[in-house]
Amino acid sequence: MATKQLLRRQIKRAIKALDYDTIATESHSISQVVRSLIASTHAKRIACYMNMDKGEVTTGEIIKNLFHDGQEVFLPRCTHTSESKHFKLREDHHPHLIFHQMSSLAMVHDLKPQGPYQLKEPEPHIDEATSLDLVLVPGVAFDIKTGARMGHGAGYYDDFFQRYKIVHQGHKPLLVGLCLIEQVTSPIPLEEHDFPMDCIVCGDGTIHWVK
Repeated sequence: MATKQLLRRQIKRAIKALDYDTIATESHSISQVVRSLIASTHAKRIACYMNMDKGEVTTGEIIKNLFHDGQEVFLPRCTHTSESKHFKLREDHHPHLIFHQMSSLAMVHDLKPQGPYQLKEPEPHIDEATSLDLVLVPGVAFDIKTGARMGHGAGYYDDFFQRYKIVHQGHKPLLVGLCLIEQVTSPIPLEEHDFPMDCIVCGDGTIHWVK
């Protein structure tokens, strides 16, 4: 665990040193690859994320393309089992993600920062996703050889993937990690509850499928 925490700190320091133009350029390359990937997989119901102000692939262009290309778009909200009344994966109440459907790009632009991370999130009354074809996943670091992903440590995404598998009889959507070049590292320690990515799209415009 200590090794994972140290690695997380090291990667975060490297990302913090990146300037805006570098992240913007890499994010644009990723958005182009993601657009082609979605077209080739014929995925229609796509979950994305609203990026933080710093330190991760920006998703504005991706979300714009999704609406332009006619996909159904879902964005996450951080909630808690005590509030959502969703089933618990452990004894105590704990945080988890719910993905809500966005009906238009204008609706996305109207989202307000809220929740523990002050990200732009959907309101609770908006329809929840019942099924998804593909999830675009953020992270702190990725291993392009194994598909291992390291998040910020809260476990939101791994919790969501586990919930999805339980509800959908073991099935899950295609998991696509979005990764700046500076976030590529190896090895990343995997714990039992960690879900590896099916593929990882990098800031240099490459895509890495995990066998």
